[in-house]
Amino acid sequence: MSAPLLSCRDLECHRPLWREGASHVAGITAEFDSARFHAVCGPAGCGKHLLLHLLGLLERPDGGEVFIDGAATTALDELARDALRQRSFGFILPACALLPSLSVLENLALPVLKSGCATERGQAELTLRALQFCGLEGEADISAGDLDPARASVAAFARAIVHRPAVLIAESPSSEAILAPLARRAVDELGLTVVWGGSAEGAAAAAADRVLALENGRLAVAAR
Repeated sequence: MSAPLLSCRDLECHRPLWREGASHVAGITAEFDSARFHAVCGPAGCGKHLLLHLLGLLERPDGGEVFIDGAATTALDELARDALRQRSFGFILPACALLPSLSVLENLALPVLKSGCATERGQAELTLRALQFCGLEGEADISAGDLDPARASVAAFARAIVHRPAVLIAESPSSEAILAPLARRAVDELGLTVVWGGSAEGAAAAAADRVLALENGRLAVAAR
């Protein structure tokens, strides 16, 4: 039987949060299969965002391990971790974080360049496909700073998937109702693996194949 695309074992991590006390995960073991939509849900302060940062190689755990395609990642040096993260992950954050002075097309081109796509033709094809998938062809040359918030969130989604990452990590984006259906399509049509942090009542949980509940840094039994 093949290993899951993304998994973690006995994850332990404790981090201070500015103005919010501390966040922690405690002994989390989980598997995230390829081409499935996983929602990690729980109340504020439950540790879900810290778990997403650990799974996405944005943080190193204090203990335990994160595996990509069965390969351990914690002992990798920073250059190797950065390269793996840029190649294998896309991220959607609570804020869009587009570069406002650049066009939508230019914003999408940046992660393609960082991911190491070999040819200019390949880079152009990836960018065009992401624009088409998200219905942004008519806005490619518009400055990102001129988009309304809803379209900016769609552009941020396109930027997150433009380099065809294996895993999309979504950290409670503000436009969940708009982006969750796009993520569902990306799972079904592109084979993307989604790990989305949010609430059990949100659009992402409704669209997910699997919902995992997090309570006080510990993983409860999956809701489905």
